[in-house]
Amino acid sequence: MPSSFLQLANAIASHAASLQCAPGVVGDAIRQLAQVTRSATPRASFTGASSHDHGPLLADALTATGSNLITHALADLREPLPWHYHYPQRDDAPDLAARIGFAELIGPRGPLAAPNSRVGFTLMAPHTFYPLHNHPAVELYLVIAGTAEWIAPPLQRLVPPGELILHPSNQPHAMRTMQEPLLALYAWSGDIAAPAVYI
Repeated sequence: MPSSFLQLANAIASHAASLQCAPGVVGDAIRQLAQVTRSATPRASFTGASSHDHGPLLADALTATGSNLITHALADLREPLPWHYHYPQRDDAPDLAARIGFAELIGPRGPLAAPNSRVGFTLMAPHTFYPLHNHPAVELYLVIAGTAEWIAPPLQRLVPPGELILHPSNQPHAMRTMQEPLLALYAWSGDIAAPAVYI
């Protein structure tokens, strides 16, 4: 198991610890992210095969953003993240599996383990719409690269790098990229077993 996955988890923990933790659920989610990433341990049985090669898209996203601990750790990974897309194909957007990828770093399918948590990355190509979906897990997002439109009906707003978004359990949400790719860190808590589904 390459130590670079642990270095990435430590970089996330350090970044989370540096954030100004607001009171309430967002602050709680940030503190939980810091704790989970500090306590993650390597999974002996991990195999890192990806269903799609998102390496070039990840490189574009990292080039488009300023450097920080997380981007440095991502650039220094000696083994690729396990990129997957788990949704069924849609007739109205048949190429989403090539335009959107999810890579779990910590969780049941990731190279690292921590109790009752999933932490990973969402990567989206430019000019891509991630349709309305929901999941029982509470989800914290940290945007790393790319300004994208975040939609949680009836609200929608542009979210730049560095901002946090919290989705309560089962809240419908969608994202739309524009001229640049989106790279965002996600952290799931609560019911992490039930998958996200399109609405």
